[in-house]
Amino acid sequence: MPDHRLVKLLAVVLVASSVTVVPGEPAVADAGCATTGSVDFGVDLAGGGWRFTTGDDPGWAAPSFVDTGWRDWAVPDNWNNDAALASYDGFAWYRKTFVLPERPVGVTDSAVVAALGRIDDADQAFLNGTEIGKTGGFPPGFDSTWEVPREYYPADGVLNWGGTNVLAVRMYDGTGGGGFYSGPVGLFSKARLRALAGITGTAASRAQVAYVCRILSRQQRAMASHDLRGYAATLAPGFFHQGDTAARRLAEVAASGYTDAQAEVFVDDQGRLVVDTIRSWTGAPPQREMLYFDPRKGVELGDHARFFRDAYESAAMERRMQFNVYLPKSYTRTTARRYPVVYMLNGLNGSNIEWEARDMDSVLDGLIREKGLEETIVVFPDGGSGWYVDTSAGRFKSMIVGEIVPLVDRAYRTIPDREHRGISGVSMGGQGAFTLGLTHPELFSSIASHIGALSIPPLAGTAAEQAANAGLRPITMVTALTAEQLGRHRFYFDGGDQDEYGFGTAARSMSVALASKGVRHDYQLGPGNHADSYWMPKLDRSFGLHSEQFRAHPYRQPKEPRPVRSPYLWP
Repeated sequence: MPDHRLVKLLAVVLVASSVTVVPGEPAVADAGCATTGSVDFGVDLAGGGWRFTTGDDPGWAAPSFVDTGWRDWAVPDNWNNDAALASYDGFAWYRKTFVLPERPVGVTDSAVVAALGRIDDADQAFLNGTEIGKTGGFPPGFDSTWEVPREYYPADGVLNWGGTNVLAVRMYDGTGGGGFYSGPVGLFSKARLRALAGITGTAASRAQVAYVCRILSRQQRAMASHDLRGYAATLAPGFFHQGDTAARRLAEVAASGYTDAQAEVFVDDQGRLVVDTIRSWTGAPPQREMLYFDPRKGVELGDHARFFRDAYESAAMERRMQFNVYLPKSYTRTTARRYPVVYMLNGLNGSNIEWEARDMDSVLDGLIREKGLEETIVVFPDGGSGWYVDTSAGRFKSMIVGEIVPLVDRAYRTIPDREHRGISGVSMGGQGAFTLGLTHPELFSSIASHIGALSIPPLAGTAAEQAANAGLRPITMVTALTAEQLGRHRFYFDGGDQDEYGFGTAARSMSVALASKGVRHDYQLGPGNHADSYWMPKLDRSFGLHSEQFRAHPYRQPKEPRPVRSPYLWP
């Protein structure tokens, strides 16, 4: 199956009905189009008035449960900041009793989103005793999803308008802090969530809604009749949406289809018509998208996004896998230029989504702008806690080396050779950057590690699998390789002198091992521990190393055709 776009989440996923507009007729319910704007509504549940306890009991989800014996609490929070819970990892429950106002005109239960911010590490949420969503995994199948924004959707009939409601949230923390570590936390309409996310605009007129619906309906009819030419006619010259060029979108439409639900139309500050929709591709989970339309030419513009989630069906992992993509500013303003690529690997209990929480697009834009680094595509695979090897816990090495690298070279305008391909990682990912880079010199020419686990082998899979992979210990690998073999790479690595896991010492040992063979490298040991505050300020060093490698191998760019001019500004 061709790759379908799993889009960058902005604030919340929406559910419920859709509508279609027939030219010249009022909007009517159907699966292909959009509704009018939503009511601005919200009940902010952040702050005090919560009840909290450790432990676990399914009965605590019931609205009738008496929680007066629990501790008074406020969110967002980190329960490890409480002296009695400073080292507590395990189950905990939160409950909030609150009163909803009478139902506002135009608001249905299914148009209200329960936004619960980000939670460390896994959760299951109940509203008035009904489960409304869960994220991550509880023991014995623990799965940390600390980086994922929680957005859940009560079904019709769950909310008690004009009366008392109870929100109960079951959580499990496997390591580090626990609780709601960021907001928003509350019940909100889509319009309120857009405002909270800084997405501004004005309500669309009935004529504008009808205009957009005609385009969306035309796309639906073209998909249903396999009319790719008809679908292509609805896309603007220079269309680009969440990684999709027009050609890539048509390939996806040819292989599958999608539906839009609970959509709204509004007008942004540039006069574009924007559809806030839930798009469900066949075989993929629904995701929220913002679709942009030219208000005069009857075509979809695309969002020209430069930081988003891509996805594909992975044979190695036997499931659909995501990866994030960062594109430099000139990417969406050119059609021929090609770019080097850096693959950046997450740490333990992380994923591709953790980079969104770090605002890595803004960080990378700043490095390129202020430090003069090479414009580079950066790809963030979902490494889970798999240590970037192939085990019963997942074939993460095969996924990256055998699937994602060639997929990215096909789907994006990369310079597809080793001299323009680097690999970086953080903690577990730093270990993976060394193991993947050293075992695949035909793919990667520059290797960077931040607070990397360079002194230990991969810790994934069964005991037998870990024993089989024991040789994949970066310092051991470097010791076994010749100076000539190591000289095929450029190296950067760092560590904090107070790193809780001893990875600062590991970095020092790696420097000694490379220096003993006369291999040049950039190494830093400085004050700090195993935290973002230590390594993120050093991204200029690691990406500087990659940039030096790319610039040492000049690439003759193809001639750029006449650019497509657009009256609109894009990020």
